[in-house]
Amino acid sequence: MKVVIAGVSGSLGTHLAKHLISEGHKVTGISRTNPEISGLEFIAHDLTEALRLERLDDAVVINSAAITKDGFSSEILDTNLVIARNCLSLSNGPQILVSSSSVYDLRKPSIGVNTQEATGNYPFLNSYSKSKFESEQIYVARDRTIILRPHALIGPSDQTLLPRLRKAIRNGVLRLPNAGAALHEFTSFTNFAQAIDLSIKKFDAGWSGNITLNVSDGKSTSIKEAITRSLLPEEVEISSIPTAVAMLAARLSEGLAGVNSEPRLSRYAVAQLAYDRTYDLAPTRAFLGYDPGANCAF
Repeated sequence: MKVVIAGVSGSLGTHLAKHLISEGHKVTGISRTNPEISGLEFIAHDLTEALRLERLDDAVVINSAAITKDGFSSEILDTNLVIARNCLSLSNGPQILVSSSSVYDLRKPSIGVNTQEATGNYPFLNSYSKSKFESEQIYVARDRTIILRPHALIGPSDQTLLPRLRKAIRNGVLRLPNAGAALHEFTSFTNFAQAIDLSIKKFDAGWSGNITLNVSDGKSTSIKEAITRSLLPEEVEISSIPTAVAMLAARLSEGLAGVNSEPRLSRYAVAQLAYDRTYDLAPTRAFLGYDPGANCAF
């Protein structure tokens, strides 16, 4: 099929482009910078500016583009919503939105959380989360649309999670709420690519509708284990900090950063590290035939 990847120069977009090309799809990538992928038809464009090319009609459009900065900023919210609308204008064909598990209420643990629990009737802990939720609201009004919510995508050249973890290390020590005991279901790039594959096959088979699905590895791993085994294999000492103390420090950090600046520490980061994050995959398995199998990040 014809597939368009918005945000193709990002780590996830690049991985998806290589994978889909290897599967025989005709892939067009859109971003400001060219990732130089063999077999990719590249269009240099700032996705915050309107774009409509008739030759993309009937293509499957995958929106993997977004500003992922932490903190509160009208720029993050407005820009991600503009990107979402522009992606929808690219094609009258099927659409896949790469959303996020951060649309759930992060102030508490997410244990086996199902997609209906993302109501938005709670304060979001940063503008990125709010932008993903509001982007979903644009997509749910459309037919032939699949919204995928991964959690903590893990893959080569990660531009989000690893840099934040390394930034938090002080003198070889990484202080985590409850010493990193929280259990998370991460999402490997490989498993997410599987979900994309299966979504495209659904469209190819003529499926029409609108559905939102969680995507994770379906395997719980503690934050500490993930960090020491794979994320930061270099020598890092994990120490514990009470969640309440970390939250207080995060509030102070956000106050010092102010609006439109990324805080050094945020309530979003603390909440993600402090609480369990596991997801209901039953609808994903039933609808897509999704099976994470042995392709887990950890």
